This record gives sequence, structure tokens and C-alpha cells, in this order.
Amino acid sequence: MYRLIIGIILFLSINISAGELKLIGKLESGSLIIGKAEGAIKVTLNKEELPIDENGTFIFGFDRDETGTYFLKVKYAEGNIEAHKLTVEKREYNIQRINNMKKKYVTAPNKELDRIAKEREIKKEYRTKIGDVKKALYKKGFYKPVKRSRRSSVFGSQRILNGVPKNFHNGVDYAAPRGTPVYAMTDGIVVQAADNFYYSGNFILIDHGQGLNSFYLHLSKKDVKEGDIIKKGQEIGEIGTTGRSTGPHLHWGVQWYNKRVDPEYLLGMKF
Repeated sequence: MYRLIIGIILFLSINISAGELKLIGKLESGSLIIGKAEGAIKVTLNKEELPIDENGTFIFGFDRDETGTYFLKVKYAEGNIEAHKLTVEKREYNIQRINNMKKKYVTAPNKELDRIAKEREIKKEYRTKIGDVKKALYKKGFYKPVKRSRRSSVFGSQRILNGVPKNFHNGVDYAAPRGTPVYAMTDGIVVQAADNFYYSGNFILIDHGQGLNSFYLHLSKKDVKEGDIIKKGQEIGEIGTTGRSTGPHLHWGVQWYNKRVDPEYLLGMKF
């Protein structure tokens, strides 16, 4: 039996329950969608097969500027197939202009370029491990990594420093005093716990399963090491100002594989 369900769904919050399938999230750039389809044996998004756990939980996300039409198909053990047409809308972002910033925060010195290139390759190598965990370790939900803080920068914004356009911001910044505890957003496994990178300082990368991962930058202290199994809300380090940072804060980033999603979307998701 083949059952086709076509729906054009805009950027408002979605909670699709059609047959056995349930989707939770927002269909817009920089968003994350969590799905559950009990009895499913295969899930594809635009013909790309997604990891699915034993009770039918899966996840996918859209990068900062990703838009367009996507086809989600779920095949069940009984043989029936459920399909959805999803329309992802464009999201608008803020432009943040910062003038009179010290030159070292705008352009890296030439003497540091080799170091930066090497560190970029090290990060890329560690990120190849993302996706090895097929279980949905994130099913307990999501936790804000800093309890008391001031949000100093939002996801997706572009910073123009002293008139020079920089890369888009791929996370959320929370300003708080040095030594403020930092917590894991959900269960996971530590992939990388690095020291003294030029841009990121001391940082932690955690795999939460099925391609979902989070990273915590500029730490003054790390309380975990590579390979550690982490629980939701567990203290993993402390806020600092290591790396390229103008003051004590946490840069919290979330990605689905290499697709950048808004971490604060996750905090309101209930599933």
C-alpha cells in the first residue's frame, strides 16, 4: 500500500501527526526537526537515508541559509509508505556592527595563519566522527548550557567589525562571569576536548547521535575528556575568555552533521 500525503508547511511551528508519523520543529532556515514513526524501517529525506533508532526516532536539520522543497518518505514494516512534501522558508537575520574593535579581533596576524590552518584541519578530522552514533541520545530533551547569563549574540547574525564583513555567527553567545558552570545540552559522547585553539580557545565537541552535535567554546576549564559519556545537564566546564574573545562568555553551537542550526530553537522543543 502506498499512501502519499502532500502538505506545504510554512515557517510556523509544526506538529504533524499523519498516520504513524509525527514531526516536531520549524520549517525554516537554521531549524531542526525531530521525527518519530513507530514501526518504521526506513526514512529518507530527498532520497538520503536518515538514521532511525529502535522506536522510530530520527532527526534532520536545515543550514543557516537553506530553503526550498524537500521530500520526506517513511517506510513501515507492514510495507506501507508515508510521504510529505516540506517547504522550508527563508529566515531573516540581524546585522551587528561593531566599531573601534582592536585589530587583532578583526583580522588574524599573518604569523598565526599557519596555526589557524592546522587547527582548522584538526577540527575537520574530529568532525568526521560525527554520525558514528546511530542512537538518538538526545531523546531526554534539551537544556540551556548556562543558567544565569546575558545573551550577547544571536544565531545567524553577521558581524561587521570596523567596517569589515565577517563570517555569519554559527551559534549563540551567553555572557557571564569567568568560572560560571557550563552544562551539556543533552546526553552524548565527547568527541573532542581541545586546548588553546586560536579562535575557539578551550572547547568541547559532543556527539548526541544521528548527526546532532553541539560545541562549547572559550572555556576557562574543561571537566570532561574525549570518549566520556555525558548526561543532559551535566557540568562539562566553566566559562572563560580563551581564544579570540573580547570578554568572558560561552559560544554555544549546534549542528546536524555540518549544517548550522539555531541552538535556541532546541530549548522550546517538546517531544
